[in-house]
Amino acid sequence: MVDRIDLQSAVDQSPDGYRQIFILHDVLGFDHTEIAEILGCSIGNSKSQLHKARKRLRELLQRAKRYGRAENHEAANHSPVLVASY
Repeated sequence: MVDRIDLQSAVDQSPDGYRQIFILHDVLGFDHTEIAEILGCSIGNSKSQLHKARKRLRELLQRAKRYGRAENHEAANHSPVLVASY
């Protein structure tokens, strides 16, 4: 099971483009057409970036689970709310 702190840390460690599209789609609920308009990219690019973002988040969350949470909690302390800084 993933807790909010681990997820926040993983999102914070993601590249800007991945993070933007993940937040817009999976957190705020925009569809790919809307994201493409907001960011000035193609729908295909939005879909591709979301796929890569989810893959990266899975990798980071698996690493956190494997190696413990101490380092993830430290990183998450810099951004207390997932959407607030985006």
